[in-house]
Amino acid sequence: MPGADTRTRLIDVAERLFAERGVNAVSLREIAAAAGQRNTSAVAYHFGTKEKLVTAIYRHRLGPTNDVQLRRLAELDDQGRGKDLRALIEVFVRPMIERVGTPERPSWFLRFVANALYVEKLAPYDLAAEEWTRALFQLHARINACVDDLPAPVRAHRLEFFVGLLLHTLANHERHVQDGHGAADRELLAADLVDAVVAVLTAPVSPAARDHL
Repeated sequence: MPGADTRTRLIDVAERLFAERGVNAVSLREIAAAAGQRNTSAVAYHFGTKEKLVTAIYRHRLGPTNDVQLRRLAELDDQGRGKDLRALIEVFVRPMIERVGTPERPSWFLRFVANALYVEKLAPYDLAAEEWTRALFQLHARINACVDDLPAPVRAHRLEFFVGLLLHTLANHERHVQDGHGAADRELLAADLVDAVVAVLTAPVSPAARDHL
C-alpha cells in the first residue's frame, strides 16, 4: 500500500534525523523533504504532531521486540524461572542487543531513544498504557520485585542506573558499528551487560548510602 510505504519511510527518516541531531532540532518539514516528499506537510498528514510521530517510531520498533520478550517471559514461567533476576535481565537485554545494526544495515533506534528519552512528554513513561510496552511493564515489575529487599529510594536509583547503563552502552555500540569500527562479539557484549546490570541491582547498600536514608 503506497500510504503505508510512505508512512514507514517517514518513520525511518525521522528516526535517523532525531538520532543524529536530537528531537527538538528537526522540523516536520525537514523530515518530509529528507523522505523525498514533495508535500512538506506529509508528516503532519500521516501523524499529526511531532509527539505522535515519536510514538509511531517507538511502536514501529518496540512492537516486534515486545512480542519476543513476552514469548521469552512465558518460556521462563514454563521453566519455573519467572522470578529469577538474571534470567529476567537476559530477557530485557538480549532483544535490545539484537536491535543494534550492522555496517551493511545500520540502525539508529538506540540513539533515537537516547535522545528522545530526555525530551519532556515524549518517552513512553507509562508502560502499562500501550500494548507494545506490555513486556517492559512486566519486566519492570518482576525485576523490581527481585530487589524489594533494597530500601525504596535505593531501589529506584538502581533501576534508573540499569536503564541508563543499558541504553547508553548500546547506543554507543550502535554508533561504533555504523562508523565501521567493527562489531564486538554480541554474545560477549550480552553476557557482560547482564553481569554488570545484575551487579548494579544487587550491590550491597554501603554504610555511606544508609547514612543518607
